[in-house]
Amino acid sequence: MIFPLSIGVTSSISGLGKTTFIENFIRFVKRRYKNLIIVAIKYTKTNQITRITKNSELIEQFGKDTERMKRAGADYVYWVQSPRKELEILSERLKHELPLSIPSFRETIIIMEGNSLVRFMQPDVIIFFKGDMTEQIKPSGKDVLDIADIIIEKDYKVEEIMSKIEEVQQKKLIEKLLKERTNDGRISCSEARKIAEELRVPYIEVGRMANELKIKIKKCELGCF
Repeated sequence: MIFPLSIGVTSSISGLGKTTFIENFIRFVKRRYKNLIIVAIKYTKTNQITRITKNSELIEQFGKDTERMKRAGADYVYWVQSPRKELEILSERLKHELPLSIPSFRETIIIMEGNSLVRFMQPDVIIFFKGDMTEQIKPSGKDVLDIADIIIEKDYKVEEIMSKIEEVQQKKLIEKLLKERTNDGRISCSEARKIAEELRVPYIEVGRMANELKIKIKKCELGCF
């Protein structure tokens, strides 16, 4: 896993356990990575209020989702409140402010809850709780379903979801670096090996992604691909 890592938690309808998942995820990560910083962000749609708050009196009101995130072990909790039409501006502000306001930002997991927030923030990995699709899916759920990386439809184990997150992140990073370093649909063997070594993944994973992207690896010296 490579940090910083951002994760979005979304759902088809309310009441499917997004906040419970975030609580369990935070506890799991805190046990596995002792020095990792966890940033939790909760979005609430409002009619008039537009703000991003870290105020502890508001965040830690008993029973609120933000209080549950903080109690689970999040080092920083942000509560984003706004009408949907203002959310894009607030999301851009958050993207700018987080790296500047969080010490050791390179050792951070950001986990955010809220369909519309996730769509604007575009996190590295999007998790979608599907629920019973015979029920009416809310419009914001439809917006994120098509771009979700991991879909949860039944009982899950946090460690299994963590493994899937690692797989998704690895695949996206390989794809990103291949596209950045490819010239006219080709990449040298040495450059492909360099990508694998930078990401600490087997050479064959880079080769597989190159095949998916129809990128030709040229001058392969060691038969790695």
